[in-house]
Parts: sequence; C-alpha cells; structure tokens
Amino acid sequence: MARPPRFAIAALLLLPLLGVACGGSSTPAPAAAGHVDVLDNKFVPQTINVAPGDTVTWDFKGAVVHNVTGEGFDSGNKKTGTFEHQFNSAGDYPYVCTIHQGMKGTVTVG
Repeated sequence: MARPPRFAIAALLLLPLLGVACGGSSTPAPAAAGHVDVLDNKFVPQTINVAPGDTVTWDFKGAVVHNVTGEGFDSGNKKTGTFEHQFNSAGDYPYVCTIHQGMKGTVTVG
C-alpha cells in the first residue's frame, strides 16, 4: 500500500488553521464612531451622520466654556476634554450649546 505524499498530510493538518487565518469569525466589526469639534461658537461638522449604535464624541477645543445639550444627553459645561453619547435609534437628534445662542448641531442616525 502506497503512503500519501508528505505535502498532502501537511495540508490536511493545516486546513483547520486556514479558517482562523482568513478571518473565519462571523462577529461584525464595531460601527465607526462620529466626531464633532466644539469650537468657539460652532460645532464642526454642524450635522453628522452615523449608524444606529454608533457613539459620537464631541471634542472641546474652544477658548471658552461650552456644552452639548440634547434630548437625553448633556455634557455639562466644559472648556477642554471630550463628551460621548451613543445613539441607538434612527432619527434626527438636534443639540445646542445652552451658553451660546445660535450654536447648534444635529446628529442624524440612519
């Protein structure tokens, strides 16, 4: 009885590892997060589009104190640092800086 070639045996032994090396996991990658800069008297971008489940991060970079206030979220007053909020449901979420009239933005989740 003939013995199988050595490369055939090696290939059979390595076959289970192929699924791992080729990304055999069915777990989806996390959704990309949104980012908004809080500058003096404006949010950049003013409108941001994200997917349900995404987290938006506001980065306070202005020279004065601001806040991010919308239905169900409030950063409190900050001059530096970040604030994050996760948006789980589709829709438009307007927000404002209550300190500076006219400073407003929208998170669109869809």
